[in-house]
Amino acid sequence: MRACYCGPRRPVKLLPGRAASLHARARRPTIGEDGAYPGTPEKGATMARTHDMGGRADAGPINHAEHQLDDWELLAEAVSGALGAKGIRRTDESRRVQEDLPPDVYRSLAYYERWTAGAEAILIEKGLLTRAEIDARAAALAKRWGGQATGHADHDGHDHGPNGAAHPGVQADAPPNPYALRIRAIAALLVEKGILTQDDIQRQLDYMEARSPADGARIVARAWVDPAYKARLLADPKAACAELGVDASSIPQLVVLENTDQQHHLVVCTLCSCYPRPILGRPPDWYKSFNYRSRAVLEPRAVMAEFGFDCPPDVEVRVHDSTADVRYLVLPQRPAGTDHLSEAGLARLVTRDSMIGVSNPLPQPVAAG
Repeated sequence: MRACYCGPRRPVKLLPGRAASLHARARRPTIGEDGAYPGTPEKGATMARTHDMGGRADAGPINHAEHQLDDWELLAEAVSGALGAKGIRRTDESRRVQEDLPPDVYRSLAYYERWTAGAEAILIEKGLLTRAEIDARAAALAKRWGGQATGHADHDGHDHGPNGAAHPGVQADAPPNPYALRIRAIAALLVEKGILTQDDIQRQLDYMEARSPADGARIVARAWVDPAYKARLLADPKAACAELGVDASSIPQLVVLENTDQQHHLVVCTLCSCYPRPILGRPPDWYKSFNYRSRAVLEPRAVMAEFGFDCPPDVEVRVHDSTADVRYLVLPQRPAGTDHLSEAGLARLVTRDSMIGVSNPLPQPVAAG
């Protein structure tokens, strides 16, 4: 369990190797005709671990904008989740194969492009699929792409929402993203070979769509009003979550961090995007960004200030780096002057960002309408 600290007269403690600078962002590469990534090192070769973003000094401002996931990104997430549920893909394996991408490739790929590359590498490594058959299926999809109004040359095999409407973000005239083609090819091949079923993929889609920060907010609000529940939450977080119908059993280790008048906790994943998804849903785009992953350990107070929160100088800031095995949930302090609010009213004060630690809960309920 890794943590660094930033309190009065106490500098942030950086982990070894955190001072390296970011290389210039390269133009996004495409997969070669042989299915390999340009510049991939020979097996056994040593390369710098470019994924480790913590403490890089030249990271810039954090972009708070969010984007709605395209169909293929949802599919990449669902396929990865289904492979994990079958024991085929582990978080540490996924991280390893992404770490092995060449630095310029890693930095230039979008989040779910890296997921797709990682899933493909694992499946090939384990002999479940071959690069040749993925290439062939992706090429077939690319040829058929232009004949489809929505760009869905091969249907993903999952529901698209009410009345079959496509997810927002799918552009009819958009050129095919090579990773969109490859994850569709991978999903189709996995189903054909009986490694996954369409139901396996759909279950993962349904599961993630049902998760949201509202679950975490209910947990926090109960802890605010019930001291005995708070004690159970701090002592055995997964069991306490289960009391409120939140299944966090898929998290290897869940740690709840209580903010106090003396300490404020901030959560990051410097290596990728480890996050308590069963409790908070998908991580925000900024949490996965290189700039947040770098700056959170180097200048946490400045990061929080960008989110509109100025942590008092006499409060020690503790930064917790999530891992493949450990996820963190911040238990923020209850705002003053909220004794009159019900538990449901308190839950409406709890924001996603306050459970990550970049901000505090809302000071008062937001008026409806």
